Amino acid sequence: DAAMRITHVVRGEDHLSNTPLHVLLFRALGHDVPVFAHIPLILNPDRTKMSKRRSQTAIRAYREEGYLPEAMVNFLAFLGWSPGTEEEIFALKTLAERFEIEHVHKAGAVFDKDRLDYLNGVYIRSLTDEQLAVRLRAFVPEALDDRGLLAVIPLIKERMVRLADAGELVAFLVEADAEVASRYGPDELVPPKADAAATAMALARARGELEGTAAEDFAAGELEARCRAAAQALGWKAGDFFRPLRVAITGRTVSPPLFGSMELLGRERCLARIDAALAKLATVVAA
Repeated sequence: DAAMRITHVVRGEDHLSNTPLHVLLFRALGHDVPVFAHIPLILNPDRTKMSKRRSQTAIRAYREEGYLPEAMVNFLAFLGWSPGTEEEIFALKTLAERFEIEHVHKAGAVFDKDRLDYLNGVYIRSLTDEQLAVRLRAFVPEALDDRGLLAVIPLIKERMVRLADAGELVAFLVEADAEVASRYGPDELVPPKADAAATAMALARARGELEGTAAEDFAAGELEARCRAAAQALGWKAGDFFRPLRVAITGRTVSPPLFGSMELLGRERCLARIDAALAKLATVVAA
């Protein structure tokens, strides 16, 4: 410390007991004694001390999960400190201007992962689509080119908590049709209170609507309008009508907005995936 001309030492309160010895060592060696400050420890949710063995403490691990540096800084600054207002989003420059160590709380601060997730989502949504595309490049499949990535961002931005979430959200765009079909069984296509035969009829009706849509009109708004009208004609709730479509198109029961996803996937690939789903339902109906 003396060789590096350290003037201030800020460390955990668990070092408070050995501070007198350190002060004596500085004096005995003829060095200026730095200013010591001790702050409360960061705690696990069960209020035990965070440690390398029991807790995820490596910043690299959080970066690999897709936590933004600016969100992490904002989160860490609020562990045991408050600006005294209702503000919660602070840029690094503002934190540096507002932070006062005298306002650090005396009690230990709990590392609340849910709070970190919330802040990270706020920071993700604050980025422009172009900025987010740059951040996401390392987290999405290489098969999704830059143009495709930029196109899908409006569909997934609101659904992401971490950048790593994007990989699963966009996977249906680059997966082969057979791989998508392998992800679900016929039961997952069937909405509650419906059966396989009725679901097959509804899905076939949806297919007809898609097939009857010209390539130049194959856009989210047009597709949604056609499918909602078809659902109403069959006496189906829109959500129930959309379920087998969503599973057929993405292979998942939870996905980015359905019709925007269909627009990006394209007419022919949508029809091929619906055909695979109809084939699965046919095996159940015939049984």
